[in-house]
Amino acid sequence: MHRWFFANEREECVVREEAEEEGPAVNTEDEAEKELRKIVYTDWPFCVTTESPLQGNEYMAITGNCDSLGNWNPKEVYLMLAVDCKCRCDCKCIKFEAKVRIPRNKDIEYRYCIVGYDPLMDDVIIRFWEVMITPRIIRTCHNMLKDCDAFGKIDRDALEPTVDRGWVTTETIVQFKIFNAPFYWLKQAPRLLYIYIQPMFETSPEQCLNQSSEPVRLTLAEAGRRSTAPSQQNQRLAFTEVANLNLTEKLQFQPKNGVRCGPQDLQLYHFSLSHPLETLYRIDLYTYAYKAASDEPSYHYGYGFIQPEELHDSEGELRININCASTHRPLIEMSLQYLIVRPTESINCDLSLTYERFWREKHLPMDIGHRGSGCTYRLGDDVYRENTLFAFKRAAASDADMVELDVMLTKDAQVVIYHDYTLTFALCSAWCVEKLLVNYDVMVMPHEHFNRSRLMAMGGRKRGDTIIVPFDSFYYEELRLVQPLRYVSSASGCSANCEKHLLDQMPFPLLSDIFNDDLLSLPPRVGVNVEVKWPQMDTKGRWQDSSSKPTFDRNYYVDTVLDVVFRCAGKRRIIFSSFDADICIMLRFKQNYYPVMLLLQSPDRPIQFADQRVNTLENAAYLACIMEMFGLNFHTTTLFKQPLILGHIKDLHMQGIAWGSETADVDIRDKLKRYGVIGVTYDRIDQSNQVGDELEGYIYCIDSLATRNHVKNLIETEKIVKCAR
Repeated sequence: MHRWFFANEREECVVREEAEEEGPAVNTEDEAEKELRKIVYTDWPFCVTTESPLQGNEYMAITGNCDSLGNWNPKEVYLMLAVDCKCRCDCKCIKFEAKVRIPRNKDIEYRYCIVGYDPLMDDVIIRFWEVMITPRIIRTCHNMLKDCDAFGKIDRDALEPTVDRGWVTTETIVQFKIFNAPFYWLKQAPRLLYIYIQPMFETSPEQCLNQSSEPVRLTLAEAGRRSTAPSQQNQRLAFTEVANLNLTEKLQFQPKNGVRCGPQDLQLYHFSLSHPLETLYRIDLYTYAYKAASDEPSYHYGYGFIQPEELHDSEGELRININCASTHRPLIEMSLQYLIVRPTESINCDLSLTYERFWREKHLPMDIGHRGSGCTYRLGDDVYRENTLFAFKRAAASDADMVELDVMLTKDAQVVIYHDYTLTFALCSAWCVEKLLVNYDVMVMPHEHFNRSRLMAMGGRKRGDTIIVPFDSFYYEELRLVQPLRYVSSASGCSANCEKHLLDQMPFPLLSDIFNDDLLSLPPRVGVNVEVKWPQMDTKGRWQDSSSKPTFDRNYYVDTVLDVVFRCAGKRRIIFSSFDADICIMLRFKQNYYPVMLLLQSPDRPIQFADQRVNTLENAAYLACIMEMFGLNFHTTTLFKQPLILGHIKDLHMQGIAWGSETADVDIRDKLKRYGVIGVTYDRIDQSNQVGDELEGYIYCIDSLATRNHVKNLIETEKIVKCAR
């Protein structure tokens, strides 16, 4: 008999010893099926408190691993009701309760989360959720007498809750960047302005008339699943928060008179919207009188609007007319940049687990192979090529904890592992390729597919004796035609399967090849640091590394990379990273599983990125903290000049990884690990003495009918000589 009538008694959860068998056990298939059908349910009381007040349309909710708790589905959470806190202590906490019918034949795992909920549209946005690696659990032997939970704290005495922001599921995130007072004054003298941005739901006049003639009907969810007060009406969920990259460490709701947008301020407005295509934005500007007293409030200075059709791409820049609040005449113009983060339809993330900001403190610092076994280098007659399957195998064989690789999209949207934004073609004849072998890794393209005229038509630019062509101008099948003039082969690797061994050294592998055990069987312990390449503008107004403006939409670009990782990576450890701040923000908010790190350049470089969020260390640290990224990927120069920065970012609940040419020295790596980095990325992880000469990069030649036999003989001779060792 089930003792549910003693459920309120306190008892220890002890594993019961099996009783001695008095006779032969009778266990038939029919009896087993009957036992499975006998699932006992009970109404379990959930109780949780939170110290922060909830905003309009925000609710505390529960999610878990049973049907009544939604099976971790972010759209099927169970909403709780706010109740009066009757704590004996004089606390200011807010209390929520719910009774949920759960099965008692298995352990129930659950988490609390704060959601935005629209009762009419039955729309849910995950605002904040508990991110402990081990969720809360109700065991089959637990009883109902337990203390009320604290949101984000398994232990109520914990100093800080382990809570993170949600990610986009069906909603959209829109960010406005208002940096350095971007105002163009027409006739007025410049003054300090405060900006308040309000998203507004836009409806046609006919819809307004129809809505006014019909009463608003509010539905209560069955069994308390969507329990809402009758006075709550449809708000078309929209949450507006703002952060100053110079001052704050988290997003906060706007004050009623806006936030300061002075010449030194970097204000980032963050909107979570359920209906972005129907949302317009009203911009209100406030200021103070020149001789205002300290207690005198600000007054309304001007206003403007952003229509939803103006936000047509993933990113862009707007110029907005601001009218006077009193005369309604044109007053000033202001410019702002925007970013739109849309949900990725091809992947499904739930609330069961996350590694976004998880790191075991007792874990030893990682050794990370830069581009596998390092940048392309020559050792004797052999060339060890970066970002190839062969390089990743060598890194794994050398006990690398993780390999770092670079990914970009080809013209047909294939995710290819490659570092450079462009392909450099030599104008000289293929007869002179042997001269280029001294400093470059030479690749040959077939003349039938490429010539100089076509390269120029593909967006190529002539620079000296070369033609530079953007990488995203090539189809993947075209890149597979490349033939390297030199291979590296070892007797042990080539004796078993020579053709496969040579294939592993070919450039342009797909990202999916890394996770294909038939092509590359990396041990499960080896993680992958996926650096997503995206060119940026520098302070000179030029595109990074002779690149050009990207042709892909940002959302499509990131979605394509995420789709490959979520389909193929399985349980392998993955870290995303990028030098581009917007790419990192998208990677952070499009999924809730893998950690994201912001890459930083050396501060000693004479030309930095134009993006103010990443060209200074302080701004980058605050941005990563505000967006709740895993941490920063520092250049070694930064850490040697400011070693205390690692302590600062740990206070911000982030981690650091180091990279740079100095990490080739083992003493430098040990020093960085003592500083507190969780990983060091370095070249030639398979060598202790770092021998070999680094090449200047790739250079491509186009053969012809006259030179084809010569090039073919070079390639065949290379294979015969090296494979016969």
